[in-house]
Amino acid sequence: MEIKEQADWEKVYQLEKIEELPWYEEKIDLDLDDAIQIIKNGKFLDLGTGPGTQAAELSKKGFDVTGSDISPTAIQKAKKNFDNVRFVQDDILNSKFEDEYFDYILDRGCFHVFSEIEREKYKKQMQRILKKGGLVFLKCISKKDASMKKNKGPHKFSEEQIRDFFKDQFDIIKVKDTVYYGKINPLPKALFVILKK
Repeated sequence: MEIKEQADWEKVYQLEKIEELPWYEEKIDLDLDDAIQIIKNGKFLDLGTGPGTQAAELSKKGFDVTGSDISPTAIQKAKKNFDNVRFVQDDILNSKFEDEYFDYILDRGCFHVFSEIEREKYKKQMQRILKKGGLVFLKCISKKDASMKKNKGPHKFSEEQIRDFFKDQFDIIKVKDTVYYGKINPLPKALFVILKK
């Protein structure tokens, strides 16, 4: 499936089988699981929750989890599959979440689908809804990835681009070369980033 900048996410979740989407991962993302070992509780936002699997796994670990997605159908399906998580329809570019509401935010696939202008809006909203001292766990496709054709799929980023983009509003705690767990074979090369407000 080709991901375009202005993808119609509602259509994607209406027409595609969730378990066959490229980003579907039933278990908790291994990089995230490793990173959260030192934190035990707090309000966690799974941004662009899609199938809701990551939100459900975080909830099992004791976090107060909200899964958000721009697609009402994605939210409907996630609610049906997981009743231990609050799922809400929200657009991060114009988010309705309260200021400084979340302790932690997971973004496993939103940032890298946005245009340059949208990324600036995204950064302002993330900074607004995250508590002071809160953490963002971000996974995006790396420029080192060769598995996706040029101009197809999400935007790709280098460590330098990530550091440069976020440095004015966040402390960059970690940028790690890794892979994007899901249905694409071989797994695309990715960056796992931890940011602190």
